[in-house]
Amino acid sequence: MRICHRLCLLLTAFLSWIAISCGGTGDSSITEHSNPLPETLRVVVLDTLFHDTGAFTQGFEIREGILWESTGLYGSSSLRKLDSSTGELLEEWPLPVTLFGEGITIVNDQIFQLTWQSGFVLSWNLEDPEPVVAGTIETQGWGICAIDTNTVVTSDGSFLLSFRNVSDFNTIRSIPVTLDDVPQIYLNELEYADGWIYANQWNSDRILRIDPASGCVEALIDASDLLSPDDTLNAGPLNGIAWDAERQAFLLTGKYWPWIFAVRFEKIL
Repeated sequence: MRICHRLCLLLTAFLSWIAISCGGTGDSSITEHSNPLPETLRVVVLDTLFHDTGAFTQGFEIREGILWESTGLYGSSSLRKLDSSTGELLEEWPLPVTLFGEGITIVNDQIFQLTWQSGFVLSWNLEDPEPVVAGTIETQGWGICAIDTNTVVTSDGSFLLSFRNVSDFNTIRSIPVTLDDVPQIYLNELEYADGWIYANQWNSDRILRIDPASGCVEALIDASDLLSPDDTLNAGPLNGIAWDAERQAFLLTGKYWPWIFAVRFEKIL
């Protein structure tokens, strides 16, 4: 569905990176950084929960024991309310068939949900979910996370992360995400925890831990061993990451995955 768009992103990322590296003027808010080599972390599974294999997962977020999930595809997109201890579906609210749901984040009592190509940012009230258009963004919507009550960060499939005001979703600044000075494209679902931005890299089994000040990838997390060979037959890519402060663990899943995994990330000794 997105193959042509991915090829365009590759070309755009390459040309943009040349402009930045060669001292092109461009956006003055984007600066060049030299990345240190990242550490590699392993995934340790603490618990395994049920996940609906019909869910085309786009975003994950936890608040007060409730796991919120955004699903995608035209005609099938929704916001879902799950039991965070079991993965059981509690309630579901469909999106209009013209919208393709993407990443979600929670700020105060509002869930903000991106849409893929429309530019709309939807807002849902936690107590009485009903979607309204809270604003628009100028890029495609992929992933979103809140770093404080005033600022969210969005991804659009390129190597850039955009920091935006919650009030109007205008861009404050953008940073390139790099690993050993190589731009990292396909940044997708985002989560913010303990001062780091965690990003699923679309169509891969790895998660990047990113310094939000520099854009440098400080750690690589390999999640390729989460699913058994049998489970991978009908499963799509990893695409769902939520920080559960109560568990002190991350919840990970993917498109059409049969499981949600509660995990922690550890250094490889």
